[in-house]
Amino acid sequence: MKRHNRAALAVAALALVIPVSGCASLLSPHQTAEYSYNAGDGAWGSVGDVEVRGLMLITDESGKGPAQLFFTLINKGDSSASVSLDVGGKKTTESVKAGETFVQDPESPSTDSSEPIIVDGLKAKPGDLAEVNVKVGGDEKTIKAQVLSGALPYYEGYVPTEKPSESPSDDASQSSDGASQSGEQSESTAGVNG
Repeated sequence: MKRHNRAALAVAALALVIPVSGCASLLSPHQTAEYSYNAGDGAWGSVGDVEVRGLMLITDESGKGPAQLFFTLINKGDSSASVSLDVGGKKTTESVKAGETFVQDPESPSTDSSEPIIVDGLKAKPGDLAEVNVKVGGDEKTIKAQVLSGALPYYEGYVPTEKPSESPSDDASQSSDGASQSGEQSESTAGVNG
């Protein structure tokens, strides 16, 4: 190979190495040490010794119905912690032992609660962020939680439904009266025709 061909190849190789080595600095531990990535749905934060993970609400697509609250609490302290969460006027309190985890998801196999937490007074629609006030002892923090809907197939079963009313509505009693009146009329016309 001629000497100038070798020199050209060396320059080309150097031209490739310099930009690639510059990109490697973007992935250095020095630059990425402060970045935390939340890999799932739901907000998270720390309040005192307790970490809150997967904090979210699921409602219907209109946002007019009730919402179900989901969260995970991890106590990293040395003693039990009483954790209260307040959103949309609904307050719930859970006790988490030192070093343990509490999961609020009635469908999860690792859950600690079989009862859903339903928030009726939520003033947010899917896509909004709802403020959840979390209190642990003297520490308090507001975490903005995602409001999601059943538009995604894996959330369909989590959308709470409206509670049926205890007493029948006027429309229902009128329609039943109308049905009994039409039944009486059909009996009387049957006697006339028969």
